[in-house]
Amino acid sequence: MIATTKLSEYRKNLSQLIRKIENLAFYCAYSDPLIQGTPGEVFRTCGKKTCKCAIDPEQRHGPYKVLQIYQDKKQKQISLRKNQQEIWQQAKNYQKQNKYLLELRQVCAELAQLVQIILDARTKKWPQ
Repeated sequence: MIATTKLSEYRKNLSQLIRKIENLAFYCAYSDPLIQGTPGEVFRTCGKKTCKCAIDPEQRHGPYKVLQIYQDKKQKQISLRKNQQEIWQQAKNYQKQNKYLLELRQVCAELAQLVQIILDARTKKWPQ
């Protein structure tokens, strides 16, 4: 049989995991629009022979905001204009939401594992 102090410790851990699940689920349930993709910034050369970017690779133009997406099973990089900052932010939000979802899955698995440990510790063996 499981000791009362150990059971109390398990209950405390369960409570913490449940609170963490609540918070992560709440973060995943925002209503802000999301765009599937990976936001990034790039520096580019312009192609002019006399430009500073042609002479020194460290002097490239940018940073320019881009979005990496998968379309038709191919990866594409879309350059965003200055007035498309909102799209870039929506892609950043998408990445953050996916991070929360992954963490939520891990915490749920941890919760299930802890409950299994508690059940195993409380279960009596059938007398032979």
